[in-house]
Amino acid sequence: MSLSDNADPKVASSTPHARPAAPAPARPQKQGPRRRRRVLTGVLAALAVLVTVAAAGGLVWQISAVAAPRTGTLTAPEAYPPAAPAPVLASSNAGAPVPDLQSVLPALLADARLNGSLSASFADALTGEVLFEQEGTTPLAPASSMKVVTAVAALEHLGAEYRIPTTVVEGPTEDSVVLVAGGDVTLTVDGEGYYTEYADGASLQELADLVLEARGGTAPTTVYLDTSVFTDNPKAEGVPATDLETATAPMAPFMVDGGRVDNTQKYAQHYPDPAQVAAEQFADLLGADTVADGTAEAGAAELAVVYSAPLAALIDELILTSDNLLADAVSLQTALAVEGEMTWAAMSSVHLATLESLGVDNTGLVFYDGSGLSPTNRMTANAFTQLLLGAAGSKSSAVFGSLPVAGYSGTLHDRFGTAEDGKGVVRAKTGTLTGVSSLTGTLTTVDGRQLIFSLISNGATSGETAVEAALDEIATAVALCGC
Repeated sequence: MSLSDNADPKVASSTPHARPAAPAPARPQKQGPRRRRRVLTGVLAALAVLVTVAAAGGLVWQISAVAAPRTGTLTAPEAYPPAAPAPVLASSNAGAPVPDLQSVLPALLADARLNGSLSASFADALTGEVLFEQEGTTPLAPASSMKVVTAVAALEHLGAEYRIPTTVVEGPTEDSVVLVAGGDVTLTVDGEGYYTEYADGASLQELADLVLEARGGTAPTTVYLDTSVFTDNPKAEGVPATDLETATAPMAPFMVDGGRVDNTQKYAQHYPDPAQVAAEQFADLLGADTVADGTAEAGAAELAVVYSAPLAALIDELILTSDNLLADAVSLQTALAVEGEMTWAAMSSVHLATLESLGVDNTGLVFYDGSGLSPTNRMTANAFTQLLLGAAGSKSSAVFGSLPVAGYSGTLHDRFGTAEDGKGVVRAKTGTLTGVSSLTGTLTTVDGRQLIFSLISNGATSGETAVEAALDEIATAVALCGC
């Protein structure tokens, strides 16, 4: 089985862009499971205001939010990442000298631990000038660095305020309702779940209460589950079938806790039919007896709608903790908004078009998913640096605020052990599959020049830990070179 990153989300120390300002009111306890049940055959989100700004010259990206959305109140975030120690994310200096990377990188990239294919690209964040590249146009498997593409495309097309809806409408009979899946995989049962630490959204209990209120307190007999928004294979091309057990879940447009059986673990066992399980949990809370497959009738009256956390918070979650399932769900949501269909092919088209619009050379790029789990994806180091340079001047610049900080947050929390001086200086998205390691992000040199970089290693035989250490040491050496 191939895992994209092995960080525990509970140790990711960064504060997300948006979270509730005060504890939510106590929600009813989850009802006990019913014995059940025969299965029959059978947008938009509330607005929040979340403004992203890029600091001129230094490109020190921050995001703040003030809003009153339908499902909660957002307040300005705390410092991101933690304020101490002082060197962390120190501001850059637009007047700092541009480093001579040709004098240091060839020797660094010749490291014996990197004995496979290596694509490397370093660019000046201020001018966009490529300062160094080695096999920069060679397409390689990027692993979870692919999530940077997903995040940028989503922010470009949906915006940081966007929320994913889950709706219930009147059913074909008076004693039925239809739950219309919209693509939210972060729902909880009762307000406490896997995603509530970083991306607190809606609960099934909240949705059930709204439906009962709309029906005057009368519970329906049947809940029809409409998942027709997603019309593709639950597994993206190239993803090993075994990865659908713990690394991700079979894709569906409606889930609780990302389909996890144990909502306290990142790599927990996943339900083989997460939408059906979630629908049964909703029916329990609603007091319905039966769950059935069905499709909402055109023009059916809306009874209730709840929303996910804002996209900015979802991006924080999927980038910081490298959540495969959430990354794919967000990429498919972007495809739905742009192409009108929630398919892997539509996702690929949107991602490629987004990169092209930001000035990226798409030659040789191949996208089969939004998470990077598929080893058949192809990206280049040059494409990553071009993408981030383009994002820096667009509304997707918020992605920089979600990148893990070396030694402090997300999937870099326990990295840079052999490159201590890089802690708090490098900010990057990791990627790990069997035989694949990548590191894509930004760093500030000792002189104060901010660089954007990408390193992708495929096929090295020295082992995952050794390759990751080599990549960490390269980024750190560039930051400290004073060259």
